[in-house]
Formats: sequence, C-alpha cells, structure tokens
Amino acid sequence: MKKIYALAAVALMAMSANAQDGAPLYITGGSVDTNNSGFVNGDWNPTTPDEFTYADGVYSIHIDNLVQFKISSACGDWDLFNAEAIGVPEYTKDMLGTPVALEPWGENVMCPWAGDYDIVVAGDLSTITLTTTTEDPGDEIAIYLRGDMNGWGSPEEWLFTSLDGNVFKLTCSDDMAVLAGETFKVADALWAKYNFGAAEGFASYMLDAPLPVQDGSNDNMVLEEDWNGVCYFCLDESLVFFSNDKDADCPFEINNDAVSNISVESSEAPVYFNLQGVRVANPENGLFIVVKDGKAVKVVK
Repeated sequence: MKKIYALAAVALMAMSANAQDGAPLYITGGSVDTNNSGFVNGDWNPTTPDEFTYADGVYSIHIDNLVQFKISSACGDWDLFNAEAIGVPEYTKDMLGTPVALEPWGENVMCPWAGDYDIVVAGDLSTITLTTTTEDPGDEIAIYLRGDMNGWGSPEEWLFTSLDGNVFKLTCSDDMAVLAGETFKVADALWAKYNFGAAEGFASYMLDAPLPVQDGSNDNMVLEEDWNGVCYFCLDESLVFFSNDKDADCPFEINNDAVSNISVESSEAPVYFNLQGVRVANPENGLFIVVKDGKAVKVVK
C-alpha cells in the first residue's frame, strides 16, 4: 500500500510540474519598425497578444523584425500580463541556440540584435531557446531619429549615415519632417546601446545651433519650429545640430584618418554658446560650446 501511495505522489508531482503544458502562452514586444511589425496583433499589445503554437511538448513562434519581447501565461491588460510574465534578465548572443533557464521576470527580454527570430519554450516553461537567420551586425553603429513623426520606430529613411564612426548625418527627403512640438530621440533600434534625449534644462531645441543631448535621458527632444533639413549628431560630444538648410556644413570635427582631436591654428575668433544655445561674450565658470572654423566642441571655462 505504501508503494502505491508513493507512486501516486510521484505522479501528482509530475502532473503539477507540467501543468502549463498545452495551456495558452502569449508573447508581445517591439519591432524594428512599428509600421512593419513582426507581431500579428501589433507591438506591445497585452490585451490580445500573439499566441505560441504548442506541439510535441514545446511552444514555438516565429517573429520578424524583433528587438525585444515579453512572455506570459496570462493576458488582458498589463497588470495581468506582467503578473505571470517570465523571461531572462540578460540575454546575450552567446546564448543563441541554447536552452536558457526562464524565471519570473517583469522586464523586457532584449534580443542580441534586431532580426527575424524563432522562439521555442519548453512545455513546462523551464527554458527558452532563440535562433535567428539575421546576421550579427557586430559593432556597427546604427542609430535613428525616432519619435512621433515615425511612430517611434526605426525605419530606414530615418537612419543616420556615419561620417567617421563618431559624427552622423541625417538628411530629410521631401516627404519627411519633424513638426514643432513633436517629440523624438536619437537612439538605436533596441533602445539599449544609444538612447539620447533632451539634456537637463531644455524645454525645446532651436535650429542652426549645436546643442547638447543626454544619453539615457527620459526627456524627449522637441524643436521650436518645423524641420525638414539636415541633422548632424556627434556621439563623443553628445551634441546635435538641426538646420533647414540641407546643404549646411557639419559643425563637428570629422575624423577622416582615424586620428581625433587634431587642431589647426587659425585666425578665426572662437564663438561661445552656453548649453541653451545662447551666444556668450565672456565665457567663464561653466561648460560651453565653442565654435571655431565651423566646428563645435564642448569646453570648460
């Protein structure tokens, strides 16, 4: 009799451990371009999220243009979805193709890079395996202007062109514009490596002046007037420059020979601006932006 009870207990434990098997499992998240979402029901939709297919003891799903996601056994709203969410606190490219332990996790799971992914979850929700046919971009820097004007996605037309790995340029086509009052940031497709927002103290940004931005800022940028021209972004100096003149010269030093911080003597007098873009005649006791020979850098006086 004891042996029968023991076998029954083992069977009960096995049923409990595999209770999730076959029950619905959901996923939602973010795409490279929200206008071309890889999710059937749209990005970040906890009410009707996409659902995994269950077969042969595992859950599986394929999602194109994926950058980050959440998985849950519940849906309806964010409170319900997050209450049963599971994930991996830090998912790296070394984990691709290998089952990785899942745990209760309310934050987003970041893909190693944006791409097309197959996601497989063990039937008991113990592990997750990601594979992708999208090649590793390596250390290539891909940053975009992302905001109200493009649904906060990262479509190719809003991709900056790298001039030297430090200075980037974006020129608007005729059908592109950022209207005064629209909010935006300079960021990568994952909102992970680069996420530049408004610097402290900035309510809005003016045109034709090199002005500071801040990495990791929660404040979005806003322009004082409509813009449909060129933008230059300097990564090392954390500066942006917007102009409606599409032929405006870059105000930042471009390194064409992998040697940075080269200075050339010139008779041109430097012009100083404070961090609000206001010209300063006698800069002292603070951080300023100095423009000389058409180039802008930050200096401390």
